[in-house]
Amino acid sequence: MKLPVTHRGMIQTALGAVFYLISDGRSTTDTAANEHRRPPVLCFHMSPRSSDEFSEVLPLLASGGAGAGSSNEGGRAVIAFDIPGYGASENPPRSCTIDELSDACLQAADSILERGAALATSASDDATTTDQNQHQRGHDYVAIGSLLGNYFCLSLAARHPGAIRAGILANPWFNPGARGMTASGGNGSIPDSFVLEDDGSHLAGLHAKRSTWLDNELNLRVVRSEIEYLSNRRVRYAKGISIEGGNDYNFVAAVERIHRNKESGDDEKGRPCRFLCLKGAACATLFDAFGLDGTERFEQACRMFGSNGGLEVVTLGGERSTLNLVNQMPEEFAAACNEFLSGHGL
Repeated sequence: MKLPVTHRGMIQTALGAVFYLISDGRSTTDTAANEHRRPPVLCFHMSPRSSDEFSEVLPLLASGGAGAGSSNEGGRAVIAFDIPGYGASENPPRSCTIDELSDACLQAADSILERGAALATSASDDATTTDQNQHQRGHDYVAIGSLLGNYFCLSLAARHPGAIRAGILANPWFNPGARGMTASGGNGSIPDSFVLEDDGSHLAGLHAKRSTWLDNELNLRVVRSEIEYLSNRRVRYAKGISIEGGNDYNFVAAVERIHRNKESGDDEKGRPCRFLCLKGAACATLFDAFGLDGTERFEQACRMFGSNGGLEVVTLGGERSTLNLVNQMPEEFAAACNEFLSGHGL
């Protein structure tokens, strides 16, 4: 089967214009015709990456794992965002939390799909006019995250019961002491730790810090995304605008809320969210070496999810199973995701 084409687009949200990639493997984009087909997938990248992290896997996920000669009846729409403040997306106009950022992306996804997603390149300014604390439209989704992106998956699953049918977390890690960030308006500039050196050594430093596990081609892509992120950050820091990061997000509280939703029956339509945790063995080892307790954090996350069922765990091994495994192992990553989703009728 020929893999779906990936298209690019921009859509206006309450937190600025958001860039996205979309690969649509459905045989038709008609909403009624696809009512009983696989739910669309939303992909959220790590920091300081962009939607480029998912460029290889988007068509593999959109095809639904169908083999050569198969029809597109098992395909799905897959959207990867540049989170506001990252990549080609605009900076948000104010300080904001992961909850607010994820809501903007959710409403953007609704608008993209309603406008004939596969060929959409823009949308009107009312993309996020609905109440961002309640998902009021008819779309169900699967959310896939990588590192920082995992918190976006959890945020949506915890606060929009039933709208997120499944969450796939690649290399989940969390700060057990995090208590969340409270969004507020700009109040003076924020110091930036990234120093611009006259000799350009700050750019060489970006390449050097990942050169031990990335080849030069992938490292170039990662550095490009990081430069975009750092450039955006300099602009918003000068205005006193901050974005909640992974060290601040309350992972534990989000998982507990997901369990409460399940126990209280708040899961819309009686369909609890299923989760898959994908562990990159080399990533866990690398985080251990950095003193970040990668192995322990992954196991703790799995125990939290597994305490109420609905969790599956897959470990990807080998030297490519780093924190960049989505790029370095796209076929294996997509196969694990497609198998998990197919097993749950998604």
